[in-house]
Amino acid sequence: MTWAFLIVLKYDLFLQYFLRELVESRLPSELREDHNIWEPAHVATQTSWVGASPILLVSVLLTDDTPTIKEQTTEITWSNRDPIYDGVIEYPNGLTLVIENKPDNHQVKEYQLHPSKASFPDGTNDIKLHNRPICLEWSEILEGVLKYINSPMSSFSSREIGRDFLSFVEKNHSELTPYRTFRLCGDRFKALKRRTLHLVDEIAELTNVRYKGEDEGGYLCRPGKTAERIRFRVRTSEGEPWTLRVSLYPASTASQANRFRKRVRRQDFLSLGEKGWDVEPDLNFAFPMGRKLSWVTSPCGVSPYLDYFFANGKRTPYGRKLADKLPHCIKDWEEHGIIDSWGHKEIDRIRRGKSYLNVNPEFVVYRDWDRDTVIKLEGQEQLASRMMEALKTPLATWGEQL
Repeated sequence: MTWAFLIVLKYDLFLQYFLRELVESRLPSELREDHNIWEPAHVATQTSWVGASPILLVSVLLTDDTPTIKEQTTEITWSNRDPIYDGVIEYPNGLTLVIENKPDNHQVKEYQLHPSKASFPDGTNDIKLHNRPICLEWSEILEGVLKYINSPMSSFSSREIGRDFLSFVEKNHSELTPYRTFRLCGDRFKALKRRTLHLVDEIAELTNVRYKGEDEGGYLCRPGKTAERIRFRVRTSEGEPWTLRVSLYPASTASQANRFRKRVRRQDFLSLGEKGWDVEPDLNFAFPMGRKLSWVTSPCGVSPYLDYFFANGKRTPYGRKLADKLPHCIKDWEEHGIIDSWGHKEIDRIRRGKSYLNVNPEFVVYRDWDRDTVIKLEGQEQLASRMMEALKTPLATWGEQL
């Protein structure tokens, strides 16, 4: 992949200029030059040597995501190793980049970023080595190529070689393709997932809450709240455009259910469907506390489920249920339509050999944002703010704010 990218650079001055500008934007201001040099750079791949003595030497890491090696804390020094650089780019103004490519950021080894004195037969005394690595995500590079080939600045030959390169990446490294906007992600699930993580990160920063990533997206983490997790994930189905689902899970534990019981405004909660939010019972069982064993369907619907578990004055029919009490609970749940026959069998299966089960009367409250709406709001720079605004509606029904 590095070879393919450097070949593209070798034959296109505009992309050489783009890369130089990208690198120099990360350098301290005193190292940036105000220049307009359009002489071609010398580009080499898989080499141990640097052709000419540079004025400024910069170590550049290309990777898939934010690497474990940090730009601000990792110090670049000379080494005595026998190097094979993935690429070397020598600009006519004396700036030289040594390139290390790691499509998987977990494979980055710090020693590979240190240039070797052995690459410079004339010595290194006159070379200024920048003491920090410049870490670039492939998405930045690929997005720049994509924008360039779609611009009026590019020639026919540049557009063709750029498209060939992007096709190569799409075929061999689809997980690296641009994901800075949902539009650029297309229908690539890995790219959509990464873009969703950026969205969750943005909302987390705006709301001063933590976030975590997971297989299908990410979630806001709000310890001590009635709905501790607010999940964002892309949903795909064959032949259909993807959607972005935002979900909340109030009453997912006994302590959350207690808060929900005290604060929920019943009619407002039951009216969420009129305001764009779907609500479903999500009864689940855990053992020990916090470790979910199974979820079962509640055919009774939201209103009877809400009344059964959260009616004022009724003893709480959730929380820890000892093994000898479970048969009575199961019978009662069946009689009230809280579980069906399959649910009965599932509970019997998971309770075997256990002294108790934690019964959690959870709900899932969710809203699906269709692809076109997501892309439109993103283009208007309103996606995060509109989602934050929308979340006020369900949270308010149990007296919380984002």
